[in-house]
Amino acid sequence: MTVSEITIEILKNYLRIDGSDDDVLLNHILQASIDYVCNYTGRTLEELEMYNDIPLAVLCLCSQLYENREYTTDKININPAISQILGSHSNNLL
Repeated sequence: MTVSEITIEILKNYLRIDGSDDDVLLNHILQASIDYVCNYTGRTLEELEMYNDIPLAVLCLCSQLYENREYTTDKININPAISQILGSHSNNLL
């Protein structure tokens, strides 16, 4: 699977969500997660398509954004698994 192949149905299956009550929210979370991955790595969506582990990072990030919908200032850390996957494909080395 590639990043562009991630659908709301795939995301809902990953998050174990039944029903369509949160579809609009999930669509926004999916798009925000893809944008985050592109910005974090400094790569375009087309460049990310060739990496098999990037879709997992997108799904993990979506899960994190869905489960933790409130902002806390005491923890400003990225999930270590997401950081490792994205860091290994990052062009932004600053």
